[in-house]
Amino acid sequence: MSTHLTKLKKLEKYKHWNIPYAWSLQQVIRDLVRSYREMKTLGRGRPRFKKAKNHRGIRFDGSQVELRHVLPKQKGQRKYPVYELIAGGMTYRFSMHRRIVGEIKRVAFTRDAIGEIYLTLTEDFVESVPEPKTGKAEGFDIGIKDSLAGSNGQKYKSPMFYKQHEKKLAKEQQCLSRKVKGSNNYKRERKVVGRIHIKMANQRSEHHWKLAVKLCRSFDVMIFENLNIAAMKALWGKQVSDISFSSFLNKLKHQSDKQNRIFHKIGRWVPTTKPCSVCGYKNNHLTLSDRHWMCPACETLLDRDHNAAVNILREGLASLGLGDVRPTIVDKTLVGCTVESSSLVLNSTSAFA
Repeated sequence: MSTHLTKLKKLEKYKHWNIPYAWSLQQVIRDLVRSYREMKTLGRGRPRFKKAKNHRGIRFDGSQVELRHVLPKQKGQRKYPVYELIAGGMTYRFSMHRRIVGEIKRVAFTRDAIGEIYLTLTEDFVESVPEPKTGKAEGFDIGIKDSLAGSNGQKYKSPMFYKQHEKKLAKEQQCLSRKVKGSNNYKRERKVVGRIHIKMANQRSEHHWKLAVKLCRSFDVMIFENLNIAAMKALWGKQVSDISFSSFLNKLKHQSDKQNRIFHKIGRWVPTTKPCSVCGYKNNHLTLSDRHWMCPACETLLDRDHNAAVNILREGLASLGLGDVRPTIVDKTLVGCTVESSSLVLNSTSAFA
C-alpha cells in the first residue's frame, strides 16, 4: 500500500498529501490495515472516513527520535529535570517527572480541542508490584442511579461531571453561537468551550482510575455483566455518556491485568435482575421504578441492584469454577452473601452491607 501512496502523492488531486510527514501517512495506512484485520477477526465495525483536519496525532518509532538530557533538577529553580526530544526535524523541550528506565519504543504527539500539544513516551520497561491478595470476590451491577452496586451491599455513585458543568457549558455555547464564525472572538470563545469539555473529561478519567485502583486493591475477582451500552444510551442518553461505563471497564481491565486480578464478564442474556437471589423465584412483574421488592415465595425484602449483584457473582463464580454463593438474611432482608470456595484463588468469605 505504501507504493500506491507514493503514486497518489504525484497526482494533482492529492498533492496536499506532500505537506505532512511521510511517516504520518504510512502510520494511517497501518492503522487502516489493522482496522480491517480486526473487523474480520474480532467482528468490529468497518473503518469510517475521517477528515484530515480532525487528525490530531502523529506517532514515531523509538528509532526515529532522539532524547537528550539538558538540565538536572535544582532546588529553588527546577523541580524536575529538563529534556529535549528531536523528532521529525523539530526539537521539543519539556520537564519530565518520571525517569525513563527502558528503551523508548514509541513517541506519540496529540493535539487537543484547544490546540495544546501532549507528548507521550512508551518504553519497554514495566515495573509493577502487585497488591497483596485479598481472597475476595465481588459481583457488580451497573446502573444509572448508582453507577455500581456490589454484592456486599456497597454502592458507588458517579459524580456526574457533565451535570455539574451543564449550565456553564450551555452559557458558553450560547455565547459561541452569537459570534461571527471565523472571527477572533469566535476562536477565543471556542477555546473556552473546549476547556470545559477537557476539564470534564479529565475529572471523569481521574475518578475512573481511582475507583479502578480501589476495587483492585479490595477484590481478587471482579464480575460484571456484558451490557449493551448502545441500547442504554438510547434510553437514558447523556446520563450513560456522563457515567461512561465502557471507559471505566476498560480502565478496570487494564488495572486488573497489571495487579494480577481476575476481571470477568457474564453473558448479556443471563437473567440477574428479576430472579430472587435467595430462592430463585422470577418476578416477571418487576419494573424500573421498583427499587425494592419482596419475594412472594420466600418473603425476603430485596434491594433491586444488590439482588442483581449477588446473582451476577453467583453466575460468574460458577462459570469460572471458583465456588458458590450463599445469601445472608437478617430479619427477612438480604444484607450480604457468603462465598463458599475450595479454590486457592479465593477464601471462603462473608460480605455484609
